[in-house]
Amino acid sequence: MAQYPPSMASEIPLDVLEVIFRGLTPYDLAICCRVNKQVHALAFEALYRDLRPNHRNSRSFILLESVDMYLGSIAEALLKLSRLHTLILRIGHMSSWILPKEKLSFSLHTFSSEFYFDNALISFLQSQKELKHLSASVSPSPGVPMVIQPHLFPGLVSLVSSMSVVEMIAPGRPLRYVTAYHTYGETPSISCLAQSTSPLGVRQLAINFTYLQTIGCEQVAQAAPKLVTLTIDADAVKPDDYEMVNELTDWIEEYLSYAKDLSCLVIVFHPMVTSIFNASVRLSMSSFYFIVLEQSMFVNGCPGQDWYIVND
Repeated sequence: MAQYPPSMASEIPLDVLEVIFRGLTPYDLAICCRVNKQVHALAFEALYRDLRPNHRNSRSFILLESVDMYLGSIAEALLKLSRLHTLILRIGHMSSWILPKEKLSFSLHTFSSEFYFDNALISFLQSQKELKHLSASVSPSPGVPMVIQPHLFPGLVSLVSSMSVVEMIAPGRPLRYVTAYHTYGETPSISCLAQSTSPLGVRQLAINFTYLQTIGCEQVAQAAPKLVTLTIDADAVKPDDYEMVNELTDWIEEYLSYAKDLSCLVIVFHPMVTSIFNASVRLSMSSFYFIVLEQSMFVNGCPGQDWYIVND
């Protein structure tokens, strides 16, 4: 195996690196975070040590890594971004307290977080009336009453969340793109999608098979009759479990008999079968993604012919 020389940064004493990093721009510090573990620790600390937005006209604020030591600085920074349109905070579940509580100076179009649906998050969302894209990946906290007023974010077009949240938010809003999941507890009704005020209703839907198993194919078709793209997360299906594989394929085959407008079907497997797709008249391509292998497979079909695998 070839041996590569160590990077120059990894040969510099850490105390010297600390001094150097004080003078680097955030862009350069982000690059240094990728060198190795030792350099990453120093560069990461320097990157968030003095978090002050130098452009009050910033339109986006995105954090994709846990930054517990700097949450106070982040909270202060958010108060200064008066023209913010996109806020993405994928920094864990317990930090919704950093969201501005009063004197909000911005109106978001896009918000995404991993925060629990607690009172702080609900209060913040209720202040964002121009929101169009919402991703809130964690279900409401047990015992916390969730109330989303009907007049809030009336222009919402895309939603990523649990089905229990979708059920509360979908009615009366022009949703076209929905990504949802449900794994346990009382089964939310998918009929809420039919209450979208978008002229053609929900057009793209991503949902997990565990949830689909609890509802009928006809219910999905009635909730989104003009659906064009369906993504099924085969979360509980194992390749060697033939009973589950058959259940999945049977569900899809029955659903395709209802889905007259569907043109794209995506099945996501976690750790095959092509004849089922013949039930759809308009379906022309299916995509399979194998998460463990990090590989995908595309299957094409032509009217009157067998389906065939297309290489990436």
